[in-house]
Amino acid sequence: MRRMLVLSLALMALLGFVAPPDVFAQAAAPTPKATITGFIDNVGTFTQNLSSSDLNFGRNRDQQMYGRTRGRFDIVGEVGQAKAVFGFEIDAYWGQTGFSDTTSIGKGEPCFTTGTSNAITCGTGGAGAESSFDLNTDTQGSIQVKWLYTEFPLPLVPIPIIARLGAQPFATAANYKLATYANGDFAGINLYATISPTFKTQFTYVALDENLLGKGAFGPVVAQSGTVQNKCITSTGTVIGGVSTAPGLTANCQAQTRNDNWALIGSPEITVMKGLDIKPMLSTVQITGLTSANARFGRGGVSVASGGPFAPTNAVNANGSAGVAGADASGTGIHEQRHTVGLDARWRSGPWSVDPTILYQFGTQAKVNPGGVASAYGTAGTRQSADISAWLGDIRTSYQLGPLLLSGMVMWTTGQDAKSNPYKSIKYFQPLDTDTSYLADWGMNIMALGVDYYQIIGSAGSAGDPGNEIGWDKYGRIMPSIKASYAITPALTVQALASPNWTWHKVDTDAFLVTSGGLQPNFTCRKTGQNCRPEGESNYLGTEFDVGLTYRFAPGLAFDFSAGYMWAGNALAHRYVGAQYSAAGGSPVVKDIAVNDIVLVTSRVRFSF
Repeated sequence: MRRMLVLSLALMALLGFVAPPDVFAQAAAPTPKATITGFIDNVGTFTQNLSSSDLNFGRNRDQQMYGRTRGRFDIVGEVGQAKAVFGFEIDAYWGQTGFSDTTSIGKGEPCFTTGTSNAITCGTGGAGAESSFDLNTDTQGSIQVKWLYTEFPLPLVPIPIIARLGAQPFATAANYKLATYANGDFAGINLYATISPTFKTQFTYVALDENLLGKGAFGPVVAQSGTVQNKCITSTGTVIGGVSTAPGLTANCQAQTRNDNWALIGSPEITVMKGLDIKPMLSTVQITGLTSANARFGRGGVSVASGGPFAPTNAVNANGSAGVAGADASGTGIHEQRHTVGLDARWRSGPWSVDPTILYQFGTQAKVNPGGVASAYGTAGTRQSADISAWLGDIRTSYQLGPLLLSGMVMWTTGQDAKSNPYKSIKYFQPLDTDTSYLADWGMNIMALGVDYYQIIGSAGSAGDPGNEIGWDKYGRIMPSIKASYAITPALTVQALASPNWTWHKVDTDAFLVTSGGLQPNFTCRKTGQNCRPEGESNYLGTEFDVGLTYRFAPGLAFDFSAGYMWAGNALAHRYVGAQYSAAGGSPVVKDIAVNDIVLVTSRVRFSF
């Protein structure tokens, strides 16, 4: 043994003399390095009739003017080809906007309990931000963790594969184009294989929800107020405790109710010839019960919240249901299989570019009719299955003529008419996650996120949210657009665009908003007060006009200005009162008709490093 050790050491020494110097350079451990990249935005904005807080945009003649700061930082550690990334973000308005510096329920600093009844008191934090900077600017709990992942080449495989594990961006996991199907961030696995210079492919596993030990493993969560137990619901839907008659906080408490929900995305990237790349995509989403609102938005009055058709309880709930017998509040047995196939492409030839995207979606979505307003679609307590069949098309083209860039696009997504039953048929397209960013790269301000990327018409749970839903509630959407930009100097560019918008089917303008459910068609006639099937009245959402400029006035610094005006159409209208005409307090009011034009003016200074 000793002789073998001596011979081995001698051989290593000999190799040390005869081996070229770069062998040692390759064998030596790479030097670790760390960098910080990111940006800080300072934004000032004025809006009129946008009303993302009260969800009645175009109605209340509301106005807002504010300043805010957003900082995004990525700490990147590298050792050779391996990389670790920690990305975080801070968003805050200038001046305190609520009762505390951080006012979002369930995020960061908690809300206050006030008065003898211990009522929860919260103030609005403003769209998009979790905090606000007041005097002395001390805030707590306002940091968002965006990314936390590791990236490295897989060993022992015959082709180069880069693996990314953890909380990470979608990037091009689904499509070349921004937010047509998957955008933003997710937790899971992404594998990027380079088979040849002209053929690459990605495979992505997305963890939507995790069941951990099972719905009954944690038992009921019991709220206490002094010695009095409040109303709570067990994992089987049994009401315990009852409503407190003494001063205290009343709450609905239930066990962890998410199931194991996931998505898979496969997307090859093929260079067909010089200037032409195509990216087919196949994705499947498997959901049982509740899931993230980013993957399933409420539309057509169908709530996606707990107690609704995807996770009913057997007791009275906030969605107007008297309860469903045997329901467990977890959505057990309520399955959705959603499959999406399609093709993304990009073609470049001299001054021309064309970027088409066509996606088709199919599958089934089960729901339990919880009664209440949903009774118009069938018998309460019955389980129904809806067939999914929907399309999304997005074609963009541009022509470069010196400093002038002329661009055009048309997008469409299918929908269904006002009287259609969403418990039997779904014809509206549902992206996996757009992070409110569909068309955010086109230059709009109102129907898409613009320079102020917190402001967009509608919001989650409102009459429409085109940045997330792409369509308009369940009615679909059609939008052509033309745009021109001109580089006055390499540092200064101006642009203008116009974008009319229609829905695929006419909107029921007598519909009313349902929390987490979008627009519920009205099954009572406004003029007669009698039961009737809803009919669509208008499919013109309005025309948006935008102008803007970008001035890169110093290294790392850019000034952006943009102004948008939307000539509002009647399809934006819906009931101001959230009730059927036949319900108590549901009589027509003046604000039930007409909408006002929308204005947004914003500027931003961005420092990137």
